[in-house]
Amino acid sequence: MRKRVATLVAAAALLTGCSDGVEGSAVAAERWDPCSIPDEAIQATGLDPATRDEGWSDGVVVDDWARCEYMVQGASAAYALSLLSSVDHTIVEVRSNSNRGGSDLEVGGRDAYIYTTESGPGIRDCKIALDVPPGVVVFTMLYQEDDGLDACAIGLEHVRDLEGSLPAAPK
Repeated sequence: MRKRVATLVAAAALLTGCSDGVEGSAVAAERWDPCSIPDEAIQATGLDPATRDEGWSDGVVVDDWARCEYMVQGASAAYALSLLSSVDHTIVEVRSNSNRGGSDLEVGGRDAYIYTTESGPGIRDCKIALDVPPGVVVFTMLYQEDDGLDACAIGLEHVRDLEGSLPAAPK
């Protein structure tokens, strides 16, 4: 009798150990909401949380990117900081699609890439892409005044201030 019970226990353990485990399909990655940064963090970097502009303009649909934009504090806002988040794109794609060149860097232990694009006359821009699992977050600095300040230096300061509010960096 003991031999029979021991055989059944061993067989049950063997069958359990050989099972396929968890069944089901993979869950799609969830995109990080760029408007989820706490108001206190936005304000601490010199941006005004009351100016938050979430999403895209009426009639504009961009399924693979979420957008949130803030203006600098004060009545005469010289620039805006826009945050874009995607799980459908990567920092590798950002690097390969950068038509004006750029530079690799690291921000808070994350792989990052800084570059500029042409936004039009009178607007200087700087974009800083950060690797965020899964996907990428792109900070875009749109600077409207020609006062000699470097849009990338200002943008990088905001990125460093807000990096800790992003999802955990890849290991």
